[in-house]
Amino acid sequence: MKNVLITIIFILLLSNCLSAQVCGPSCPVCSGSTDGSLLAPRSFLFSSISIPDGEEETGVFNLRYGAFSRFDVGAGYTVKSNKIIWNARFQALSEESWKPGIILGTGSVRTGKSDQSLYLHMTKSWEFSESFALRITAGVASLVPEYEKVYGLGGITTSIAEKFSPFASYDGINFHEGLAWIPLEWLTVSVLLIESKDPAISIGIKHNFASNLNID
Repeated sequence: MKNVLITIIFILLLSNCLSAQVCGPSCPVCSGSTDGSLLAPRSFLFSSISIPDGEEETGVFNLRYGAFSRFDVGAGYTVKSNKIIWNARFQALSEESWKPGIILGTGSVRTGKSDQSLYLHMTKSWEFSESFALRITAGVASLVPEYEKVYGLGGITTSIAEKFSPFASYDGINFHEGLAWIPLEWLTVSVLLIESKDPAISIGIKHNFASNLNID
């Protein structure tokens, strides 16, 4: 319990003084997996997204690290706004039987933007077969430091044969749709429409140092 409180306080403090940019709380573009889950401990994910016609941002480079089994953190750079950016996610509760998982985090929940938000959302996954799975997320977010303004979040992600992942998300203002392709365990290539109109492409490269060291 003490570690949980320390992590929550850490996220709250840093969310007030740093800017962030990701594609949403748990989309496959940023997480590098078809279910949008947090990174495994001791693993890295380098991702880049290009939005040629983006109004506020045209490109983002990001490096995310799985610090602990329930916590990952990332930092990066935005091309057009020329900002150093960051994000963090904490798995407060894991999915269990019929119970949803709960994630607390800070970062940009508005795709193609550079807002700093604090968010909490629930996740629930169903694996219907070896070739098809479904994940639904729903939650709330608030812009930092305007905590009195709360807006809803939602998303749906499917996994087909563990290689293809159609997804859609709502960030409280706009809808975004995309398709992630994972040809190799360490590589994710995604195409998406920002606000259902601006095309974008993302590439993610993941590496797990724990597996190389035979660490569980």
